[in-house]
Amino acid sequence: MLEFMPPIWVLGLLVAPSVLLLAWWAYRKPERPKRILMGVLRVSLLTLGIFLALGPFLRKNKTIEEPASLALLLDNSASLQRQDALAQDVLSKLADLGISTGPEPRRIDLLRALLGGEWRLALEQRYRLKAWSFSDRLHPTSTDGSGLSGEGQTTALAPALHALVSEHRGQHLPDVVLVSDGRANQGEGIESALSQFASEGSRIHVVALGDPRPAPDLALERIQAPDRVLLGDEALFLLRLSGSGVGLPEKTTVRLLAEDGTVLDQIEATPTETGTRLTLATQLFEAGEHLITAETPAIPSETARDNNRLTLRVLVEPTRIRVLYVEARPRYEYRYLKNRLLRSEKDMSVHCWLAEAGRDFQQEASPGTSRLRRIPTTVQELLEDFDVVILGDVDPHQLSPDPLDGSRFLDAVASFVERGGGLLMLAGDRSNPSAYHGTPLEPLLPVEISRESARSSIGFHAIPADAELPHPVVRLTKDLQTNLKLWQNSAELMWYQPVLGLRPGARAWLVHDSDTASNGQPQILAAGIYAPEGRVGWLGTDETWRWRDPTGERQPSRFWRSLLRHLASGRLEGDQGRARLEVNQSRIELGESVLLELRLRDEDFNPVVEQDGLTLFRESTGAPLSMTPVPGRPGVFHARFRSSELGDHSFLFTADGSPEGEILASSHFEVILPSVEMRKTSQNTELLSRIANRTGGMLVGPEAANDLLGILNGSERRVRTLASFDEPLDGRLLLSLFLALACAEWFLRKRSNLS
Repeated sequence: MLEFMPPIWVLGLLVAPSVLLLAWWAYRKPERPKRILMGVLRVSLLTLGIFLALGPFLRKNKTIEEPASLALLLDNSASLQRQDALAQDVLSKLADLGISTGPEPRRIDLLRALLGGEWRLALEQRYRLKAWSFSDRLHPTSTDGSGLSGEGQTTALAPALHALVSEHRGQHLPDVVLVSDGRANQGEGIESALSQFASEGSRIHVVALGDPRPAPDLALERIQAPDRVLLGDEALFLLRLSGSGVGLPEKTTVRLLAEDGTVLDQIEATPTETGTRLTLATQLFEAGEHLITAETPAIPSETARDNNRLTLRVLVEPTRIRVLYVEARPRYEYRYLKNRLLRSEKDMSVHCWLAEAGRDFQQEASPGTSRLRRIPTTVQELLEDFDVVILGDVDPHQLSPDPLDGSRFLDAVASFVERGGGLLMLAGDRSNPSAYHGTPLEPLLPVEISRESARSSIGFHAIPADAELPHPVVRLTKDLQTNLKLWQNSAELMWYQPVLGLRPGARAWLVHDSDTASNGQPQILAAGIYAPEGRVGWLGTDETWRWRDPTGERQPSRFWRSLLRHLASGRLEGDQGRARLEVNQSRIELGESVLLELRLRDEDFNPVVEQDGLTLFRESTGAPLSMTPVPGRPGVFHARFRSSELGDHSFLFTADGSPEGEILASSHFEVILPSVEMRKTSQNTELLSRIANRTGGMLVGPEAANDLLGILNGSERRVRTLASFDEPLDGRLLLSLFLALACAEWFLRKRSNLS
């Protein structure tokens, strides 16, 4: 090595030609043999002098030989949660590898067992082993598989390969072992990634997981199901049955089962790729929590069987809904609805207030309850005694002789709704909604009030706003087509109150079958909204009594029962609305998190302030979950929970802060496999074969993983420099050589008579 080494072009273009030219110029006159000999001596002398001037030194390297690198690329997506039925010969070969599984192991368990056994230890003895997991992106992980969860919502195989190349840029990576089912569903550019590996001489060997057969698959999904019902109510469960693969049956049975296995309901349905909607129903006459199962039997050749069952949790409450019904005069709708509610003693407690009644008139109420002597004017009175307020065709300023009672009542009702109460605005042709413009109740309504007068008509029908997914309030029967026909064939209505449209966040329940609003949409006859903790409904006609014709009491009775239960649900959750625990999603996909929100009030319905937070408990294990107060929202606490377990999950809030305490509120959600991952779950043999063949690798199943050890024998080693040492060159020998050359040239010049 040279300490003062100039650029190569300086040596080639300047130094070397100058040396040669000088030697030629000095010995151009002597005869040819002498000229050549002395020219060579002069060139050697000058070259040696220049070499010494550039500072020669010796560099010694300390090196070590070590195993080459080997990367394990491990699939960590949710499709590895699938179970595959393994053939007996495959189970025997796995046992020879020291892997003991059941006949239908999950792919993730098979992968962990493979990495936790002798196969991975053999690779570690031969290579510098590194492991990377991937789902939506690439992550370093442990080589024994302990860091794998099988929760990824997507499989981005091509981006993972590109990222692996980037991680080893500048390093030779001779081999990669990919362990996956090949179900890539995100990212593009698999060919360019394979070209990179092939150009760098890196082989990708594949251990293919999963069953490559396109087996049939039946799946049940929940579309709409009640979390709570009243004692004796019929619970309706709207489900979707889908099927994929070959060999699907023309018909299959879907059953609704009680906890003891009793069949509550069943239906024959045709599975389709897009899904067939079906409804199962049952009446529940026992209070408490019920775990109901919906299931369809697996096809004999079906390998993915975990989606053939759904757990449906329903809380049956014996609570009586407490209703305050306020009207101005006993119009026909009032007489019908009041009598209907008074007859429902088992599940309704009703207090009526007729504003135009005489001073001696005894206001009507359910048997066993005291009659109202004045209209409630404070939120405390409403919260203590009622769950739902029905405001009929009444001017709030005429509710009592005291002119201020109307304003107090409206303020109380608005606060009542904000704290979880239910409100129904029942339109009339005199005061509702015209008398409520600009009041505290107007912003809470699900519709924008029009100043237009009520419209009379020859006759029209109220029909569900969404016939395919009707709101539970307007579900009269479990069959959707029958439900639509019941509404279409019900008695005609003669008038309704027009509205301008829905407010943001509201949902229409019933619409006019022919008339439209100014926005071109059907006129809304019934709608609902959450505002903010309570529920508010709008009913734009006072002729529900007509629905008794032709089906009798069944249709209006079912409608009013469902409507009042829906509006009261905010108060029925927890201790009369004092403690409410809700989740932002009732179903989440594996790997997602759910937000739990607790709203807590004291006995006076004031927000509970706990600076240190509160604690929830997991129902199945008693494990605590800390909740923190939400800034700016007194009495509201949040917690996030992320589960790695499929199935139903429940959290409880107790009175004494212990898992065994009295339950004040509870909430439930279900963890399911990601829909993107579950569309196709069979092994993608075509893609995995292309990866192996394109890069010169080998494709095997997990039972033949030892076949890779014959190729991955660790013979390719790499030499790594640990340290470098520089030593000055011993100049005595070079100086002696320089003097010898100089003397030889001087002697020859004298013999040749050259000066």
